[in-house]
Amino acid sequence: MNKNVFAGVFAGVLAVGLLLGPSLSWITPTADAQAPQGTTKNVLLIAEEVVVDVAPDNALHPGGIKYNAMTFNGTIPAPVIAVDQGDTLNVTLRNEGKTIHSLDFHAGIGPSQASGSGPLQPGESKSWTLKADNAGVFMYHCAADALMGVWEHIANGMYGAVVVHPTNEAPAKEFYITFSELYDTADQGLFKGANGTGSFDLTKFVEDQPDLVLTNGMAHKYVPSVGKYAKTDLNPNGTHFKVKPGELTRWYLLNPGPNDGVSFHFINGMIDVHDGFIKDRYGTQLLNDETWWVPPGSASVIESTFPEEGIYVGVDHAMADVLKGGAFAVEAVNNSTATDHPPGTWVAPKGSSVVSGNATEAPTATNSTA
Repeated sequence: MNKNVFAGVFAGVLAVGLLLGPSLSWITPTADAQAPQGTTKNVLLIAEEVVVDVAPDNALHPGGIKYNAMTFNGTIPAPVIAVDQGDTLNVTLRNEGKTIHSLDFHAGIGPSQASGSGPLQPGESKSWTLKADNAGVFMYHCAADALMGVWEHIANGMYGAVVVHPTNEAPAKEFYITFSELYDTADQGLFKGANGTGSFDLTKFVEDQPDLVLTNGMAHKYVPSVGKYAKTDLNPNGTHFKVKPGELTRWYLLNPGPNDGVSFHFINGMIDVHDGFIKDRYGTQLLNDETWWVPPGSASVIESTFPEEGIYVGVDHAMADVLKGGAFAVEAVNNSTATDHPPGTWVAPKGSSVVSGNATEAPTATNSTA
């Protein structure tokens, strides 16, 4: 079959149905400190460069794709950090990498809070404090050497989200999900695979030609296969999300870019959107709608209830991005539990004594109402 025709058929199939496969245990991104009870919470982020898998071995990417990433705590994305509105967050950044790194918190206001780390040379560390005044979900990322090279550090994987639970938040099953672009020197294109382990490609970045769209650090990470009559395996060892029919789910959706927006949609579902930058209430932006635009460098709180058993699919509705990896499967099934999150996607709930980690490890794993 002609490759262009295959790509078109593949994108269409991916947008209408996913077949679920067995799960795979992935490295879990966690903040390397747990918070004591109270309103002051602590987190340690370690900047380091590591090689990661960014695409599985499949027909689109023969042999899979490996990439020289820059990370916080060893994973793409960096850990989600969850606090309650009004909490104080003490942040320590330790640079164990080979180049200059730093931190920029979109949840902070003022240079002493938002970018309080400043550029750190390898081997250096710094701690500072920010106040979680505004409810919502906010990006944090490496700002490189006082913005010099910030585009490369974000593109290389140095991004995460801060969740600030509002005082009037309703209980829900919560998930952390990111969509991001990868510009790879070694990626030779669809059906060709990679020539070695890649790194940041400045030309592709400037021309806005990403090779992959990553969902939580990997293309098609949560898409085992597509197609019913012409089934194509994308990630046979991949996992997917599980929810109970009728339960409220909350998705902290981060788009670090670095260039493009995300046109987010749940196939077979509807969404409500609650955005941040609001001190005393959760801001309702959208109710019972189909698609929500998340610009680069931003994040949104998306809620959805899946009314009946079956498969729902979260996608970036730009079809080229679906083909490049921007999709994930959600299975509504009655035997779903409160702690069956894919590794790295659990968010410490309102009132929790930890800032990140796994649901099964958390001292408090339930939300509470105000």
